Amino acid sequence: MKPKEIIHLAEDLTYESGGLRTMISKLDHYLNSTSDFNSKVITLHKEASDFFHEIPSKKNSWHYNSDLATFLEKTIQSNQIIHLHGVWMYPQYIASKIARTKKAPSVLTAHGMLEPYLFQDKGLKKQVYYHLILKKLLQKTSVLHAITSNEKENLYRLSGHKNIVEIPNLISIDENSKSDLFNPEEDYFLFLGRFHKVKGIELLIQAFEKIENKKVKLKLAGFPNEYSQTIEKLIESKNLNSRIECIGECIGDEKVKLFGQARAFVNPSYSEVIGMVNLEAASLKTPVITTWNTGLKKDWNKSGGVLIDPIIEDLTHALNEASHWSTKERINRGNQLSEFTYNEYSWEKKGWLWNELYNDLKK
Repeated sequence: MKPKEIIHLAEDLTYESGGLRTMISKLDHYLNSTSDFNSKVITLHKEASDFFHEIPSKKNSWHYNSDLATFLEKTIQSNQIIHLHGVWMYPQYIASKIARTKKAPSVLTAHGMLEPYLFQDKGLKKQVYYHLILKKLLQKTSVLHAITSNEKENLYRLSGHKNIVEIPNLISIDENSKSDLFNPEEDYFLFLGRFHKVKGIELLIQAFEKIENKKVKLKLAGFPNEYSQTIEKLIESKNLNSRIECIGECIGDEKVKLFGQARAFVNPSYSEVIGMVNLEAASLKTPVITTWNTGLKKDWNKSGGVLIDPIIEDLTHALNEASHWSTKERINRGNQLSEFTYNEYSWEKKGWLWNELYNDLKK
């Protein structure tokens, strides 16, 4: 039988796109590793080493690109499945429009962009776009993909769509799992990810300032941007430069080592749908302190990880507790969380859900 063709579309898949890049890359890799699918990723911005198909574009507020429209008009066929990643930009709009014209089935993953916290950001602008363009796009998409049960409920509320499939973000444990990484040269908590107010970085700094153990450090890793400058100013204003270090972008083996030697990974996000960075840390046997707002299963809290509300009292308490873990407890927690992540969020255990979604969509 001829493999089903899947075309993934996202406006930006550079390292700065964070978990979006990781999720799409791993899904594309998983599909192409089977004989059932032929997967291709189209984007406007990629890294030089990527094998994605890039339509070069200057960045603008809507990521409008007429060359993309021309390319998709020639490329999309009725026997393909078009998978849209994201909701607010021109690439999703034009790909959805052309897919409908060509009668090609489509899947849309919002990646948490329509969750209440983020929907309210730039509220009026997003409300107008939702009513003029996005609501129809959601309703006309063949399948909506939700990453968590909360996102599934929210997508139904916004669209009334009857075909919403829930599949969590997944990570390959065999690929990422390392042994005996925890042999730290210094004692530190780690945040790694996109610098944005939704990530709760300011909350993390405020809580870290209050913890009892003043010897433990905090490392903040991520691509520098305008918001990271705000964070650096906050650190300086609190005279915490000797305890908090902003280390910039971190990828590859350097990132693996940074995760593996951390006392804990801390991600006090106000809104997230199973952040890939949480799964990545857990796969590397690093305990993860994050929030209930990330959509993780509640048993994360009983399996070596820590779930809290994104408030200063809860985060300060969690950091205090973690700062007193013995080496044995830290390692045990990391091993437990890695095993839990393997069972609940790994391609090895859950990848078949994607086969089922695409096969049900295109008989």
